[in-house]
Amino acid sequence: MRALEETPPVTWSAARRIGVADGLGVPAMALFTTMVGFGAISRESGLDVFVTLAATLLIWGMPGQIAFVDLYAAGAGGLVIFTAVALANLRMLPMTVSGLPMMRLNDHAVGLPGRMGIAHLLAVTGWAQLTAAQNKVPPMAVLPYYIGFVAVIYAAASAGTVFGYYLSDLLPQPGIRVAVYATPLYLLLLVAGARQWGNRLAVFLGAFLGPVTYPLLGDWCILAAGLGGGTMAVLIARRRAGSGDAE
Repeated sequence: MRALEETPPVTWSAARRIGVADGLGVPAMALFTTMVGFGAISRESGLDVFVTLAATLLIWGMPGQIAFVDLYAAGAGGLVIFTAVALANLRMLPMTVSGLPMMRLNDHAVGLPGRMGIAHLLAVTGWAQLTAAQNKVPPMAVLPYYIGFVAVIYAAASAGTVFGYYLSDLLPQPGIRVAVYATPLYLLLLVAGARQWGNRLAVFLGAFLGPVTYPLLGDWCILAAGLGGGTMAVLIARRRAGSGDAE
């Protein structure tokens, strides 16, 4: 990190180009493939293509999007749908709180509308990429890097949504539904390659706790596994760091 601070400044356009280049690889393909599955599921539930695309652009989170489609198809009221989508996307609040400071918005004099747009686009894929961005560009260039990266995956997700909506005429539904798991698989591989061993430990512990707690907690096991695995990883990392300092 110190080395990045001492390197010559990277221009806004150069950092943005780096972000675009990184987004055009596996991240864009993962988002495109995932949204192909969502588009097909949405059409099967009776939504038109415009509502389907709006769900991707405005909700920007697969759990919230699936909740929206399921409740809409079931005839739920607007308040119920809004509440369910908000609760599903609430998981991204900690990521937003921790991710925005990485982009140094105050130093870039970003106003409230800009902050809201940046926060809206900071989903799991963008947040995970921010850690990698800090190892590629200087701190002041993280924001333009993020803008370039997220613009690519946002466009890829939108294209995948529309493509999947019409692709259901050509492919069987079981095959299309498998595409929904492309992004979780990509995120798993991204975290597996993280430099911080504590991040990898948190994923391992969460994956272990999920099946173990399912018989007791049912669907709540996902929340329990996430909180439990992350908390245990932090405690172990701190204890290890303390032991190292003591030595």
